[in-house]
Amino acid sequence: MNARLRLEIHALLELYLIPSLCALMPWWLGFRWLRFCSRFRRLFGAEWQAALVQARQFVQIDDEALWARQFRLCRLVDHADMYISMTRSNRWLKTYVDDWNQWPDVPEKAVGLTFHWCPGIWATRALRQRGATVGAISAAPNRVAMGGALLGYWYARLRVREAERISGHPMMLPEGAVRRSVRMLGSDAPEQVGFWVCGFLDVPPGPRDPSEPIEIFGRQGQFPTGLIGIARLAKVPVVLITCGLDLRTGRRRLQVWEPRAGDDPKLLQDMVDVWRSLISEHSWGYFLWLVMPAWMR
Repeated sequence: MNARLRLEIHALLELYLIPSLCALMPWWLGFRWLRFCSRFRRLFGAEWQAALVQARQFVQIDDEALWARQFRLCRLVDHADMYISMTRSNRWLKTYVDDWNQWPDVPEKAVGLTFHWCPGIWATRALRQRGATVGAISAAPNRVAMGGALLGYWYARLRVREAERISGHPMMLPEGAVRRSVRMLGSDAPEQVGFWVCGFLDVPPGPRDPSEPIEIFGRQGQFPTGLIGIARLAKVPVVLITCGLDLRTGRRRLQVWEPRAGDDPKLLQDMVDVWRSLISEHSWGYFLWLVMPAWMR
C-alpha cells in the first residue's frame, strides 16, 4: 500500500472513526470501546514507540507492553474528548469530572498554566463554568505537527475551533501574545472581566524565547518563562491546573493549585517539580516524551 495512503488511513482511524463513536454512546460504554481499541499495537505506532524510547531514559517502566497500551488509551481518550465536548452539555462535566468545582479563592483575572499531560479539554470547560473567559495561547495547526497527514491537519483545525467555542475567545498565536495578553489582563473593559490567559508551560523554548535554567530529572535544562512573564507584567497571579485520567473507570479529576505570585523566584522550579512528579507517576499520560531532549541544553 502507498505510504501516503497508509498515513491517511491511520489518521482516519485514530483521529476520527474510533474516537468519534464515543459521542454516540454513554461514556461508560465509550470508554470500554476505547480500552478495547487500545489493544492494537498499530494504533499510534510510531508515536508510542518513540515516546517509550524517551520515557525509559527518565522514568522506570516495568511492563513496556502495558505502558504502550495505556499510552494509546490516553491518546484515544484525548481525541474522543473533542467529540464528546462538541455534543455534550456541562452536565457531562459535572457527572464524570471529580472536583470540577473545587477552585481556590483567586482574583477574576489570572494566568492559567497546564501541561501536556492527560486530556485537558474538560479543564477548560470547568474554568468556563466558573465564569472565566479563556484566552489560550497556542501555535497554529500545521500538517507537520500532525504527522504529515492531511486528515491530521484538518483534525487539528477542528480541535482549535472547538477550543475557541468552549473558551469563549479566539486562540492567540505566540507572536505578539505577551503584549496582547498584558493589555487584556490590565483592561477594565466590561468584556475583559474574568479574563484568563492560559497556556502550556512545558513547551521547549525556541532560540529567541525567554527561558531560565532549571533542574529536570537531576539534569540541567531550560524551561520557558513567557507565560510567567505575562503574569509578572500584568501583576496577576499564576494558577496551575491539571486534569488527570483514571484508566480503570475513565473518570477525570480536576486539580487546581493555590495562586502564586508571578514574581516568586521559586515559582518556575516548583511548577517544574509538579510536572516531573505527574509524568513520573503516570508517565503514560504524557504526550511530549518525544521532545524531552529539547529541554536538556
